[in-house]
Amino acid sequence: GDGASDYKATLTYHSYSELVLYPWGHCTGCQTTDHDQLVYHGDQMAEMTDYTNMQSSDLYPTTGDFCDWHYGVHGSYCYTMEIGTAFHQHEDDIDHIAVRNNGIAFYMAKIADNPRERADLAMENVVRNQILESPSQLNVPASGNVPISMCLDNSFSIDLEMRNSHVMYRMVKPSRQQSDYGPKEWYTESWSMSGFSVAKGETCDLLNESGQGYKVVANIPVEDDESGYLHYKAMVSTLGGTQKIEYPPNSQYHEIKIDYRAPYGTIFGSMVLF
Repeated sequence: GDGASDYKATLTYHSYSELVLYPWGHCTGCQTTDHDQLVYHGDQMAEMTDYTNMQSSDLYPTTGDFCDWHYGVHGSYCYTMEIGTAFHQHEDDIDHIAVRNNGIAFYMAKIADNPRERADLAMENVVRNQILESPSQLNVPASGNVPISMCLDNSFSIDLEMRNSHVMYRMVKPSRQQSDYGPKEWYTESWSMSGFSVAKGETCDLLNESGQGYKVVANIPVEDDESGYLHYKAMVSTLGGTQKIEYPPNSQYHEIKIDYRAPYGTIFGSMVLF
């Protein structure tokens, strides 16, 4: 009833020792059930600050520790930053200490939705090993929708709600001036969205020889009498809603040429068309 259970990640600041501390603090030679995940996030913050990451009790055992209570009772990933090199830091050092620790609060805010899942995905290189079908792999059928697939790690439980996991696409046809002289970019073309479905029973190869995963497919509606270039990119999210991951990253997109696929009809009709 005190609202403490609403927080999945918690951060406290103490002085001193230039350390990142995680539970447990009350016992030595013991580990939490989230030990590997707590170590992972602690390592990220230690790298950001050039501090040392360690279990709290390795510094010295404590009783009644806030992080032990908040993790033990509420399951919150709780960290203590032991900042600086003295209890009463010289004022000339304060700006430097603040700058070194500035990114920590932002990092904690970033992972606060689901810190365990974020650590699991990062430790297993799940995001890096998943793949969106490239233009060279794409099979454009003789008619109908163009299927675009992704290969996902079996540990990645995709959220199939379209607003969270989808392929964004647009069909463009450059003008002669764009084709011959100008940059091939179409700022005025709007993007559309198509949701994924799981291809049941189908497996696929993940990147970096990391084994097999499962396939999801989005069917892109392209009319048979359309021609031009299909731009596409994907976003996928886990059921936990931890991350919305872009493929390819950094707002890039793939491009594939789509030829006219509709039947031309009679010879006369073909001559009129061309």
